[in-house]
Amino acid sequence: MATRHLQRLGDLWLGSTPAQRLRLRQTSLAMALMGISVVMLHYAVRVGRGEQGLLLWGWTAVSLGGMALVYAAIRSGWSLRFADPSLTSVQIAFAITAAAAGYAQAGPLRGAVFPVLTLILMFGMFQLRARNAYALSLFALTLFAVVMGVMAVRQPATYPPEVEIGHFLMLACMLPAVATLTARLSRIRRRLSEQREELGRALAQLQAIATRDELTGLPNRRQMQALMDQELLRSLRHPHDFCIALVDLDHFKRINDEHGHAAGDTVLRTFAQAGQAAMRATDVLARWGGEEFVVLLPDTGMPPALGGMERLRQHVAALRIDVGGAQVALTVSIGLTGHRRSDTLAQTLERADRLLYQAKAEGRDRICVD
Repeated sequence: MATRHLQRLGDLWLGSTPAQRLRLRQTSLAMALMGISVVMLHYAVRVGRGEQGLLLWGWTAVSLGGMALVYAAIRSGWSLRFADPSLTSVQIAFAITAAAAGYAQAGPLRGAVFPVLTLILMFGMFQLRARNAYALSLFALTLFAVVMGVMAVRQPATYPPEVEIGHFLMLACMLPAVATLTARLSRIRRRLSEQREELGRALAQLQAIATRDELTGLPNRRQMQALMDQELLRSLRHPHDFCIALVDLDHFKRINDEHGHAAGDTVLRTFAQAGQAAMRATDVLARWGGEEFVVLLPDTGMPPALGGMERLRQHVAALRIDVGGAQVALTVSIGLTGHRRSDTLAQTLERADRLLYQAKAEGRDRICVD
């Protein structure tokens, strides 16, 4: 029960989508760091001056309130309109400003701000682009230089100029180093991202090669076998009919002999396009081998399946294919059968094959059904 309540609280605080949860985890960490910084500054002020005035409490309210607003912007989804929905640069710039204001109040313990400043810049190390990292580093260096100069003039006893110059030189060495490291990590991230994209494209090409017929673009025999196996398993889990048809291009050898293999390739591609256009979106046409194709008609009984194959036959018969200036007519013979639950897939295909040869024996340009 306690675990369930904690999970609900986590979902309420972080949201439910993985990307949003990641952003809000990072922002929650930033809020925790800001809270720790507030405690540290209050301690520094108490040790240095012994009093905590309105300025310190105003700084506390602005610092914690600003981080709460950032959290609200991300949690509500308002930040999704920006290129960086995490608002990383905004958070870091705000934290740098708060750190500089805190430096002006910390007095003798102001050196504690420097590790906090380093943590602030490291917060964006794995997200910032190189340009943003350098810009934020320059912003921090400029802002602290102004604060150090002002405090050295206004309170030289607490902020001696020679000490502030030393602090500035330390920041001038530290901040560019952190920005350079962030930039290098940014370049590494970009290269890794490009490599992932290239790998994804290569895998997609390999998958296309493995599952698609190169000439027609249709699913190949291996892919079609997998699709029919899936349909068979689906029909066993949730009983329904499906049909399989074997389609053969009539007199295809004659086309090759009279017009050449390039013309034959044109005919195959044209049939593939016409076949897909004539069938429903749920039906699958695949190249089975040579001039033979197979059609899978999921969730389809025999009368609708016969109507679909007749539509395919008529559509192909109406084609006139231009091959080298000649117009070639094309017809198909089709063997169509419904899968029987007592049969294996191989038996269904064998029956469709017998029906296909029957259609060819009876004169072609027809459909034979069992």
